[in-house]
Amino acid sequence: MFQRRLLFAFLSFFLLVAARQRAVRHPSQAWPLTAPPLDKFTVSQPAEVTTEHLDLDLTVDFATRRLHGNATLHIRNLTGTRTLRLDTTFLDVDRVTLDGDTPAQWALSVAFPLQALDVTIEPGTETVTIYYSTSPDPDGLYWQTPEQTYGGVQPFLYSLNEPTGARGWIPIQDTPSVRMTYNAVIHAPRGLMAVMSAENNPREPNDTGVYMFRMTYPIPAYLIAIAVGRFEFRELDERTGVYAEPEVVEDAAWEMQYLPAMLDAGEKIAGTFPFSRHDLLFMPPDFVAGGMEHPMINFISPSIITGIRPELPQPHSLIAHELAHSWAGDLVTLATWNDVWLNEGITSYLTVRFLEALQGADVANYYWWGDRRNFAAFAESGLDPEDTTLHLDVPYAGFGFGPAGYTKGELFMKTLEDRMGRQQFDQFLWRYFRTFSYRWVDDLNFLAFLRTEITPELEQQLQLQQWLYEPGLPSNITAPTSSALNDRAQERAFRFGTGTKISALAPETWSPLETTLFLDYASGLTSRMAEVDAALALSSRPSPPTAWLNASIRANYAPGLAAVDRVLARFGPRSRIVNLYRVLIETSAGRTRALQLFNQYREVYDAVTEDRVAQVLGVANAKRVVREAA
Repeated sequence: MFQRRLLFAFLSFFLLVAARQRAVRHPSQAWPLTAPPLDKFTVSQPAEVTTEHLDLDLTVDFATRRLHGNATLHIRNLTGTRTLRLDTTFLDVDRVTLDGDTPAQWALSVAFPLQALDVTIEPGTETVTIYYSTSPDPDGLYWQTPEQTYGGVQPFLYSLNEPTGARGWIPIQDTPSVRMTYNAVIHAPRGLMAVMSAENNPREPNDTGVYMFRMTYPIPAYLIAIAVGRFEFRELDERTGVYAEPEVVEDAAWEMQYLPAMLDAGEKIAGTFPFSRHDLLFMPPDFVAGGMEHPMINFISPSIITGIRPELPQPHSLIAHELAHSWAGDLVTLATWNDVWLNEGITSYLTVRFLEALQGADVANYYWWGDRRNFAAFAESGLDPEDTTLHLDVPYAGFGFGPAGYTKGELFMKTLEDRMGRQQFDQFLWRYFRTFSYRWVDDLNFLAFLRTEITPELEQQLQLQQWLYEPGLPSNITAPTSSALNDRAQERAFRFGTGTKISALAPETWSPLETTLFLDYASGLTSRMAEVDAALALSSRPSPPTAWLNASIRANYAPGLAAVDRVLARFGPRSRIVNLYRVLIETSAGRTRALQLFNQYREVYDAVTEDRVAQVLGVANAKRVVREAA
């Protein structure tokens, strides 16, 4: 692997030099732009003083649901200012010192939603140390009871910072344009393991519960991550591995066998992998997201683990997506939350490219076709035009995490690829990632850099203004309008619907994607549940496809209903839990069952999931929540 990395580095340099000899610079633009745009979702003032390194020393207290300790910020005062402003959310600050033990004057505002910790500093101040504790339920931290884990014997803590949750557990400049290295000392209960988005994560718990971490690559605050719990590690190769609770770690490691090959494929498409490791942590059952990218370790929903241990595990789009963020987001990061597409759209494009490299053109064309079809329908549904525009002055930090940021951004990248040609576009991607490595980029920087790679004539064909700043889909979109893979799935479903036995359709040859499409398209499924179950063994899976669970509810199919119970008790993500309750209440008998299940399992749900299910069922929820998860 070391030799392979050297080869990729050499090829990257060769392509960079060769392509620059052919590049045509647009005469009206220059890059890079050196000052990041204003981020209205932070009170920090990085143009005056910036954080270069962070030292954390934190104790994990499950009894009080708090972290307490200190954070030392190594700062660079750019203007001689006497005030350092840091983002916080309901932190209990005890004291602040400068350059070691010198007491500092400080003030904590109570304005919501933007709260500030103002520290009086000197022009030559180098370090600021804040002694503090978190609130019991802050943005960015999720405290799980033992009942919310697989083992049911130990609690679990994890962070989910994106977009602005880091300030809930660290006093910090919480804006994506500020990148810092960090070291951390974490004091965890004995017997539990701690991991972070850092280089030296442990492989097993130690006897002291004290873990030390270092992150030598500069990253923004939202990518600082922590998890503490009862989990084990399984190595896949010298760069990749899997963490998970003992009850699921073997299944998870088995089904992630393709991860090293996926990482190798990613390097061929996007350039040398920018970090020293890429590990996965499979989260507790009700993890509130599908996945969250962090350098060194991605947090992944366990709902993608089938538990059936196929002979040749098929790559999953979620794993490809979070891996792709290593380049688009972790390495090159949006400057503000006005340009989520720079993270999510480019990542979504790379996701399909990674899957194409491992599974072939049919799979890639299916995703291109499906995303074009789905976003076109979304754009034509009469929504606010801002919902389909890439670059926006967003009203809140999470606004851009929708179909435009992900799917329109992906389709824009696909159009650039097709209009420029794959070879030229891939060279552009390599240079883009290398040019903006470990720094921010915004819409203007992206466009200025793109214009160095294309002629003015090609620029006119690309309709850049329409793609970035206008709603809907531009007329030059190139994503395919048909999918052979989808056509095959529909043909199988048609034959099944007209009486063909499923065993005659060779279901043993179907990929997981083809199985899901068959279930989505098949008519008459609810009257033939046992036949389909015998062929595909869906009900016996720990986490069956959602379409199968929905059909089991509507057909009152007992083996499938048992799977529904398992999923409602153990397997997220939140959207699937809420959906299953919605299907259950379609009938009066189902509503009765839904209420029983909710009363049985509500204590294992996170607060937001519990609240949303309570709303679906129309019942009171004593633990109403006032904040949304990231």
